[in-house]
Amino acid sequence: MDEVRLQITSCCLEYCVMIITETWLDSFTPDTATELMGHATFRADRNKEPGKKRGGGLLVFVNNNWCTSNTVKVVHCCPDIEYMIVQCRPFYLPRELTAFTIIAVYVPPQANAKSAVELLQRSINKQLTTHPDCAVIVAGDFNHAKLKSVLAGFFKNVSFPTRENNTLDQVYTNIPDAYKAIPLPHLRLSDHLALSLTPAYKPLIQRQKTSEKTVLVWTAEATMALQDCFDNTNWSVFAEGSDLEGHTSAVLSYITFCSESVTTTKTVKVFSNQKPWLNSEVRALLRARDSAFISGDQQVYKEARQSLVKGIKVAKCKYNKRIEEHFNTKNSRNMWQGIKTLTGYKDSRTQTNSPDITLPDT
Repeated sequence: MDEVRLQITSCCLEYCVMIITETWLDSFTPDTATELMGHATFRADRNKEPGKKRGGGLLVFVNNNWCTSNTVKVVHCCPDIEYMIVQCRPFYLPRELTAFTIIAVYVPPQANAKSAVELLQRSINKQLTTHPDCAVIVAGDFNHAKLKSVLAGFFKNVSFPTRENNTLDQVYTNIPDAYKAIPLPHLRLSDHLALSLTPAYKPLIQRQKTSEKTVLVWTAEATMALQDCFDNTNWSVFAEGSDLEGHTSAVLSYITFCSESVTTTKTVKVFSNQKPWLNSEVRALLRARDSAFISGDQQVYKEARQSLVKGIKVAKCKYNKRIEEHFNTKNSRNMWQGIKTLTGYKDSRTQTNSPDITLPDT
């Protein structure tokens, strides 16, 4: 711990997350021995109950300047694998992400690799089911275990040896090219290199250009004008001297003509990270909230914030019902469209800002 503190102060290292494997800590080690100023500390000590008599242990530090909303989701210790899952919601999150899920892992050299990765896979899949839009970072000492064998959607970020000529330590993410990894000197007497990882990509909104689309603007006056147009129309003239198909085509063309006559069009910007449930009502509530904040009236600002929260919930419910309607019909095309919407089939994988990570191994 003295060396960790020395590196932070002398090298001005401001890592968002630090993960240490093989801590060898147990219940006899007080929390004060592992505290790091300005960081939240999460321990997963070696456990004798599943037969863990020596080695192992995990330690995760989260920088308070990056995040203070941290929750330990899972702590697992067995002869084949140790892992701890910490969910973080930092002060700043790109719109396309909901949280960061940090998973510290240690797989002993004598462990059953297949059993270890299967246990880890089940926990990761559970986290992704609960928070499908979170960024998952799995870091630690994997030894001979390969997470890619069970989670094809995860990507390696370390491509150089970490112990002699072997790459035993690895960082997996569910975002391709998430980090740039560089080796650091060994921490204390560790025989593994320390790893430093920094973000190597831009947020989605910076990588994809903003698109534009043209939409019809319906106003109350336009609705009344369209109603007057239909009331004053002699519909019988469309049926004269034409078959059913011609009658239908003429009526639809006339309705389209009337609609275009009373409505106006405008061009709107569509951002790459825009949520699908974001509608005009939510935008109006956002503007009202911002105006209330500028006004300085705390009561009005409080009411505007509450209205925005309620409006977002309503918008999400409306969007959810609209997607569910794809599955309530016998139209296979609509059903497939709903599946693609839910799974993000047509969307490229999101890449966005992520925390800096260091992975020393003691």
